[in-house]
Amino acid sequence: MSVPAIGQSYRGTEGHSSYLLRQAWQVLSGAMEIAVRPHGLTAAQYGVLSVLRRDPGASGADLARACSTTPQAMNGVLGTLERESLIERQQHPTHGRILQVTLTEEGRRRLEAADPAMRGLRRTLERDFTPEDIATVKTWLVTTAQRLEHINQSRAA
Repeated sequence: MSVPAIGQSYRGTEGHSSYLLRQAWQVLSGAMEIAVRPHGLTAAQYGVLSVLRRDPGASGADLARACSTTPQAMNGVLGTLERESLIERQQHPTHGRILQVTLTEEGRRRLEAADPAMRGLRRTLERDFTPEDIATVKTWLVTTAQRLEHINQSRAA
């Protein structure tokens, strides 16, 4: 007995949405790693640099939330990015314990070099779907994350 191919049986539209979401995330995660590797980045590093492009000066805690990871894991990613001179951390002007993170020129250069590969990956994901289909999927993904975050927060309290 063998495991069915993606798209077949429980790994296809017959599968549970939670299983299929995890399956898609695992495959996407691997594809992202392959896409950014030639630029000397991991998918997690690319994610952090992308968030910093939009939100310069974010704290490590902010970045952890934005990248859906733990503060401890984010500290590891930030440490590597800082050692490679892709980011800088500076004390917040009024909150001395908070470190604000910004892109360096090298960080911006590396991010921009990896952008075309990530855009190509997104085009592959969305190929053969209408803009309305994509909007529906995005709405479902955001709503799913909000619902699950609410459940997680209520159970942690």
